[in-house]
Amino acid sequence: MTFMKKKILFPVLLLLVVIVGIAGIEYSKKVASLVDLGEFLRKNTINEFTYKKFVEGSINGMLSTLDPHSTFLNEEAYRRMTEEQKGKFYGVGMIISQRNGKITVIAPIANTPAAKAGIRSGDIIYAINGESTEGMNVNDAVSKLRGKKGTKVVITIKRPGYKELLTFTIMRAEIPERTVEYAFMVDKDTGYILVKSFGEKTGKEVFEALNKLKKQGMKKLVLDLRNNPGGLLGSAVIVSDLFLPKGDLIVYIKGRKEEDRTDYYAKNNFGFENIPLVVLINRGSASGSEIVAGAIQDNDRGILVGKTSWGKGLVQSVFEIEKKMALALTTAKYYTPSGRCIQRDYKTSFGDYFNPQLQTEEEKNKKRPVFETTKLKRKVYGGGGITPDYVVDSGKLSDFLVKLRFRDSAFFRFAVEYTNKHKNIKKDFVADDKVLKEFKDFLNKNSIDFTEKDIKDNLKYIKVLIEQEVLNIKFGLAEGTKRFLTVDKQFQKAIKLFPEAEELYKKALKAGKNK
Repeated sequence: MTFMKKKILFPVLLLLVVIVGIAGIEYSKKVASLVDLGEFLRKNTINEFTYKKFVEGSINGMLSTLDPHSTFLNEEAYRRMTEEQKGKFYGVGMIISQRNGKITVIAPIANTPAAKAGIRSGDIIYAINGESTEGMNVNDAVSKLRGKKGTKVVITIKRPGYKELLTFTIMRAEIPERTVEYAFMVDKDTGYILVKSFGEKTGKEVFEALNKLKKQGMKKLVLDLRNNPGGLLGSAVIVSDLFLPKGDLIVYIKGRKEEDRTDYYAKNNFGFENIPLVVLINRGSASGSEIVAGAIQDNDRGILVGKTSWGKGLVQSVFEIEKKMALALTTAKYYTPSGRCIQRDYKTSFGDYFNPQLQTEEEKNKKRPVFETTKLKRKVYGGGGITPDYVVDSGKLSDFLVKLRFRDSAFFRFAVEYTNKHKNIKKDFVADDKVLKEFKDFLNKNSIDFTEKDIKDNLKYIKVLIEQEVLNIKFGLAEGTKRFLTVDKQFQKAIKLFPEAEELYKKALKAGKNK
């Protein structure tokens, strides 16, 4: 979601009173009925009842009648949103996930308290401050690991290869949360940047990543916005500005009235306006990532590859309540430079709208309004979301690989065991026949069913997934991601399109000068 920040100062419990005042006295009886309902529930429900939950639920129920994205943010939700946007929080500094039913450390973040204390990839978090993590979900664990700066948290670890539980007492500190998840060179002249969301520092992070890669020899770039849900409007505008010539329209927003329009233009030339650019998007790309993708496509600046994006083009203005809570209220819609409304229709089918995996008519370009790009007059399609220039499926893992990777966490667990046994692993590590034998022995030892046909039919992906997890643990997540890109169909298509991307921006540059 992409937000604009505003403030209101009245308490939540006064919202109903304010509504009555705005709507008129004729609604006072309906509000009184709502109050009576609250009292009835308090007296008769078998479940725990609080007026706080009742009021918050009433507000959310009302907002849900407006659109899918207007929402009430309670204290916890507002705190998390603010942390994500500011790009920092207070905790111990590790990436955790649920693997094989256990809260597991995927990787400690470099130079954080967790890394300095000796937390390792593959460590199972057995307890937090003495409370067992059995049955705990990842969000609950994250909430317990985070806290005030300078406070301590006791983490009990079950480490593979160790009989006894290990106890770590770690002091919480400020943990920078970067929105640029990866920035590395794929080969001697191809850069890759993955932006996972748009926070307050995203523009600066992308700019720094571009300069770093340029010093390493980058002459062309893949910008990965897949599964990026958006964030702050201003950050999406800045990231677009990094690639567009000064004066190009990036996005405009319109409210209820036609005259309520605000345009956002590229204000600077940062030196990356002429680099061949390919952008990756998918159905998980929403809001801010759609602004960037739409601006790149409509200004004929680069090539888009992947799947049609989500189509989340509603502007949420965040109205703060009592400093700890907020309303994220839809106040406008986003439009790309060619005039396309980004917002997808959500009234016909909520199921289609909220399921990013469903195949949609948008991808087939049937019965969709046609627009033209601003410089070369290429056809682009409206009707919701951003349709890429090249529609490429990401591919689907076989049922066997899904079982190994997600149900059994076999690749991750094997990599933990393998890296504990083999210390002299290098970045050119490959899963050769010897490694594959160890992997099959691991599957047998852990009673994970497979046949030789399963291995043969999925050999290419099995090797890469083993390599990815081993490199993740040994050298960090970026190194493992780099290896997985070798079988990423959308990325592989992208790197073949650089000649076309270069020709496109050169033609657009010439067309712009001839205006």
